[in-house]
This record gives sequence, structure tokens and C-alpha cells, in this order.
Amino acid sequence: MPLREPTGAAPGPRPARALALMLVLALLIATASPAVAQRQPGALGAGFQVGRPGGLALKWYRSSPVAYDGIVSTDGDDFVVGHVHRLWERPLPDSPLHLFAGPGVVVGPSRLAQSPRLRLGLSGEVGLNFYAERFEVFLHVTPVLRFLPNTQASIDANAGLRYYLRSP
Repeated sequence: MPLREPTGAAPGPRPARALALMLVLALLIATASPAVAQRQPGALGAGFQVGRPGGLALKWYRSSPVAYDGIVSTDGDDFVVGHVHRLWERPLPDSPLHLFAGPGVVVGPSRLAQSPRLRLGLSGEVGLNFYAERFEVFLHVTPVLRFLPNTQASIDANAGLRYYLRSP
């Protein structure tokens, strides 16, 4: 008896499900213990973000209110891209939320299986975050203007979670 392909293949992971799961996790963390901000100079956070692009999310706090934020993303086959932003962060009055914004760059090779081409562009990042113990939960939008290999504008949106490995 020959094997047949299933007619209704199970759908892959959906960004909405991942976002909902992350928000539930964030609420559980936030209600489990009081919030302790990790905004001291030298604090280093690592985690992940879902959205476009999804990937490894890093954040390094410098002198208040400056932080550097970086994302490394790949599809595992055709491209690797990095986003780096210099952010200014401020707490919102009477709220556990912080507002952050800043300029950045997008760089990385594409078409890795063929002759690689450089992706290069400018970006910005605007978002909200909050802290629970050593965790940071964040949401942000990132307008991108890419110059290489062709000119293209887009707006990316992401949600993520970071754990602070080092807190001075």
C-alpha cells in the first residue's frame, strides 16, 4: 500500500499564538513578584522576539537613559540580518511601563545559497516595555528604509521577552 501525503497538513506556528502565549507568560511573571527595573548601567539582557524579524534579542544598558538593542535573525538558509538601535528610555508617569525610541541600522547578507548580497538600511524603533524581577517584556514597531540591494520601505512589529543575565 503506497504512502500518501496528508490532505490537511497541520499549520505551522502562528505569530498570533506565539504572541498570546508570550503575553500570558508575561502576566504570570508580573503577578508572581514585584517589578524590579533592570535599567542600571551595565545591565545585559538576552531573549527572543517574535514578529518581523523574529530572533535573538539583546539589550545593554549604558548611562541612564541610554540603551543599545540588537536583534539577530535568520531563516537558516537564505539570509542573516542584524538590527542595532541606540534607544532612549523613559518611565511613563504612574505606570509600570517605559517608553523607548531611537535610531538604528539594518545590515546583513542575503541570498546565501547563491552569490551573497548585502542588505543595508536605516531604521527606527518605538515601543513599550515593563519589568518583572529579571525579565523584560517589550512590544515595538520598527520602520525600516532599506537601500541595498534595492530601495524598500517597511514597518515591522515585534513582541519579545528578555532575561537579564547581568545586573550590576
